Amino acid sequence: MNTQNPQPYTQWELPQGALARLGKGAIADIQYSPDGTRLAVATYIGVWLYDAHTRTELALLKHGQDQGVTSLTFSCDGTTLVTGNWDNTISLWDVHTGQRRTTMRLGAAEDEVWAFVVSPDGNTLISAGLDGKIRFWDIHTGRLQFEIVAHAHPINALALSPDGKTLASGSNDFTIKLWDAHTGRQVSTLTGHTHGVMALAFSPNGMNLVSGSRDKTLCLWDTTTGEKLEPLATDVGVGNLEFSPDGTRLASGSGDNTVRLWNADTGTEQATLIGHKDAICGISFSPDGKTLASASGDHTIRFWDLTTRAEKAIIDGHTEWIYAVAFSPDGSLLASGSDDETLRLWDLSTYTESQTFNGHEYLIEDVAFSPDGAILASASLDERIFLWNVNAGTETAILDHTDMITAVAFVPNSTTLASGGEDNAVRLWDIDTGDQLVVLTGHTDAVKAITFSPDGRTLASSSEDNTVRLWNAVTGHYLTVLTGHTDAVKTLAFSPDNRILASGSSDNTIKLWDMNNCQHIATLTGHADTVEAVAFSPDGRALISSGDAEDSTIRLWDPVTHQQRAIIKNYRVRTLAFSPDGRTFASGSADGTILIWDFARIENTYSESILHR
Repeated sequence: MNTQNPQPYTQWELPQGALARLGKGAIADIQYSPDGTRLAVATYIGVWLYDAHTRTELALLKHGQDQGVTSLTFSCDGTTLVTGNWDNTISLWDVHTGQRRTTMRLGAAEDEVWAFVVSPDGNTLISAGLDGKIRFWDIHTGRLQFEIVAHAHPINALALSPDGKTLASGSNDFTIKLWDAHTGRQVSTLTGHTHGVMALAFSPNGMNLVSGSRDKTLCLWDTTTGEKLEPLATDVGVGNLEFSPDGTRLASGSGDNTVRLWNADTGTEQATLIGHKDAICGISFSPDGKTLASASGDHTIRFWDLTTRAEKAIIDGHTEWIYAVAFSPDGSLLASGSDDETLRLWDLSTYTESQTFNGHEYLIEDVAFSPDGAILASASLDERIFLWNVNAGTETAILDHTDMITAVAFVPNSTTLASGGEDNAVRLWDIDTGDQLVVLTGHTDAVKAITFSPDGRTLASSSEDNTVRLWNAVTGHYLTVLTGHTDAVKTLAFSPDNRILASGSSDNTIKLWDMNNCQHIATLTGHADTVEAVAFSPDGRALISSGDAEDSTIRLWDPVTHQQRAIIKNYRVRTLAFSPDGRTFASGSADGTILIWDFARIENTYSESILHR
């Protein structure tokens, strides 16, 4: 594989029209290559390959447009990487070239792949998942050899004995079943767990099997007799298990954010590795047994020295679902709020993360810069607004709400901040004093979006009550209500000349409203799911919008003719924002990344076309 890519990794495998990708996507699984030179990381955007010694990025393997990877494994000889993908397929990759050799398509949603193993001889791939079936594939041709109905409930884990003769499957039916890996004949059923079996691992000699369950136990089994040996007591359900290459240690990853090391012979706990801040989603021993890599929902990969049991290195930069983005007034920074409770600032001259703000205890729903760019506000479902000093990188104040907060916006050329949330109200705050100025009531359900007209005279709020309400932004007096949507109104945007308000809804439509007479102008249709975001270009000549899961597009509209001008396929974009100069726009996605788009290229080159990611 060519590892001398001259471009920074932020520009690898970009869709047409994109300038950069911020963030690497949330982590789903990790594994060392058999020769120990690479670490493969499955993420919501594809597979990242890292140099296992320098921890630098080597390559990004993209399965396809908008398709992440849920799990992965290397063949025993290290020449093939196998990935299980979001779209219910399994792909085989040539590790040396980075090219995909073949893809095995399962088809139905109920066939979703949750686990797979490769036989020691490299000839057979065995997969299992949601439908309770185990499938046996020819790894060279990608053809299905045969399948068996193994469990009546989803299969969460598979393990293959080192000699390749015995297959173990663990299911939500609380059982583990042992199979002849060549014929698919059932050998035995192991019972004893009281909740779903989530992880399995054979000892290197194949004599023992370890299972981890939601019942918060690790169990050791004699694979010859099927006898359940003394359980290893834990206090948290185990989702990941792996034996060290020499078979003397067992590592387990838990929901309590720790990795535990066990003596594989005695079953006694040797150590607890502490450092992660969220549940463990993957563990892997280096082939020499000296290092353990662990991945977590905290979006880091940590490397542990197994002699000292100390953390010796870390890979970061992986990110969770992006709920909000906002450009600074001078366009030099982008702020993003995420599902991982973190507020990040990105330097747009280098496309690197420049600051991280932590303090929220739940996902960040919205972010907004003050008009002078000095203060950044972040709103969270933890019922608090944090105000941050952008230059100092410090918290300046916390504004407490009575319920979860979903939207914030600054009054143009003012120190007044508006917020809205699950208490059905809009609140105005003086950010210099932290005082609440007024509470605007009238919505009968949660407020989902707030925006001010560019001249600062009108405040618009939208709600799950299917309406948009307009308020005098100076006096706080109620002006009128805009009705016509048939489901929750999720997003709002004023045109730069104050004349048009755009509203996007869970009814899959965008409505345009004339602000001179508060009348409906047009309804824009095309999205196949909830419209999550709308934004006008700074010159007012274009409107962009994004749709949720079943749609997963960004659409470009002419706000005068109401015609759709372009469609960009992009996975579940929750948030959009134009840069102040209008040259670029940012989209934040459920895959945990932000894309920076060249607007002129999209507008001029790809008008009336579909861009494939």
